Amino acid sequence: MNPESVDQKLKWLLQYDWRETFIPGLGRETWIIVYLNKVTEDENLGVFSALIPNEHIETSLNNISWDFHVEDGHPACIFQYNQGNKEVAYLRFGRTDQIEPFVIHRSFHGIRESYNEILEEFRHFHHLYHDIERQQLLKFDESGNEIVIAKIEANKVEVRLQALRQFLALKEMHLAVYFDLTRHSDLLIDDSLMKWESKTESICYKSEYRESLTCYEIRANSENFLGLDKYKSFSCLRGKKLIPPFPLEQCGIWPFDRKKREYVDFIIGSDENGNLAKHSCDPDQLANFFGANPNAPNYLTPVFFRREVLTKYFAHPERYSVEDGFLRCQELWGLMIDNNHHEHVVVFLGDLGRSLPLDEQMYWRSYNIPPDGTMSKTSLVRSFLAKPADPEQVDLIFKTYFIRFSENWEAAMGWSLFLKLTEADHHLFEALHIPLTNSQAEFDSQVLALTKLMIDSLNEGEIAKATPGGNAETKGISKLDRFLDAYRQPSRQKLIQFLRSLQSLRSSSVAHRKGDNYKKIAKSLGLKDNNRADVLKRIFVEATDFLMSLEKHFLRFSSDEPAR
Repeated sequence: MNPESVDQKLKWLLQYDWRETFIPGLGRETWIIVYLNKVTEDENLGVFSALIPNEHIETSLNNISWDFHVEDGHPACIFQYNQGNKEVAYLRFGRTDQIEPFVIHRSFHGIRESYNEILEEFRHFHHLYHDIERQQLLKFDESGNEIVIAKIEANKVEVRLQALRQFLALKEMHLAVYFDLTRHSDLLIDDSLMKWESKTESICYKSEYRESLTCYEIRANSENFLGLDKYKSFSCLRGKKLIPPFPLEQCGIWPFDRKKREYVDFIIGSDENGNLAKHSCDPDQLANFFGANPNAPNYLTPVFFRREVLTKYFAHPERYSVEDGFLRCQELWGLMIDNNHHEHVVVFLGDLGRSLPLDEQMYWRSYNIPPDGTMSKTSLVRSFLAKPADPEQVDLIFKTYFIRFSENWEAAMGWSLFLKLTEADHHLFEALHIPLTNSQAEFDSQVLALTKLMIDSLNEGEIAKATPGGNAETKGISKLDRFLDAYRQPSRQKLIQFLRSLQSLRSSSVAHRKGDNYKKIAKSLGLKDNNRADVLKRIFVEATDFLMSLEKHFLRFSSDEPAR
């Protein structure tokens, strides 16, 4: 800090920035500082916080001094007298069990680095996840979105005010934010610059502030009692501000959360004039087969969406899983969907309201279109006849068959043809799908995923051991080719050509710049800018045929001898 003018220096020394901005702003902004330890050449700034029972507020505000200190907050034994008898008492927070620390500073005498913790009860109250790498405490809403609740640094801790006041409401406590701020200046204080409160041998300034839940004292002195030749004066601002809880009825925490759940209207049809018919997805407002709401649309009214609605979920396989007939957000929510429809995604009106949080409903509404035909045969059989049915879409068929093939192959042959994907690559299988758009990027990502799954994951070690006569000289597809040849697989050339074409497509379109080789491959596949989804459908079909051909030939036997 290097203020230029005498007036600037004086305002800085008297800490107008803290008195006029920081302290009034405490409890009024999104984030609140609950711990600060900042030491610079001319400043020493400290902020700490503790939980004060509501009934002790007046007692706390009667004294500017801190009720709790940074070194407090740890379990300890103390001596106390009971009817004249000296006794040992165990206190959870050391100094007192009435006041609780909100931030606990952990120090290890220089042997290990110190760090800060937020009270465990607060973390458990909001069910917070500690992101150690980013040093943040995260809360997940009902849609699975992460909300940062606290930022924890070595010298600074901030907390989201809303979450703090919710916690205070149920605890029936206030948060006391303590501050102790010292500054040193080269400004020589004299009576032309300040009002004297008391006139002594040294020039001194003192002022107190008390209003509502805030009290502090500011002192400034021209004495250089620290013996620092560089400075001619110093100031000290010390006090506290208490942050109140939300009223219980407004805290938004069960059972005091009285807010009625909201539901979105979706398009469910249109009249002869093309006017769209919409209805709420609130399950309690829909008809069913037991006589409820007879004049309302049925719970099982199909609602249609553009397939691009699934883009968000495929893009985040670490959070969402798009399965055959089902969409889930980890353990938070799940939605039955008809993703076997060849043009759209179809969902029952009542399921949209029962299964999706409000913000997800709003997301789906942006892709809502008027009904277009009927649901897929697969979905109709599953939903209304309660019978199992195989998927219809070629990507779902492939994924289902790949899992079954892998299990059957290992059971029959004693080894896996494809290595399991690593945890870092598992999302590639989860996100396999027919492109929802004709974008090149989406097409490339699916080609890359298929190649990793079917070529890069070939179990070359086991393939070599299972090949009569040895198979150590070749690699990758060539190694599989020799294996298939040894066992006289009748479709060997076709199968190997499929893998080589897939590998060439990956190499020319994903791994390298697109050039003449890519144009050649694209031409052989009939690939154009407007038919990428159709081309990938054919690739999924060929990939499934590849697995079926291997299963038909090899899983009839499991001996070590080549087929005759």
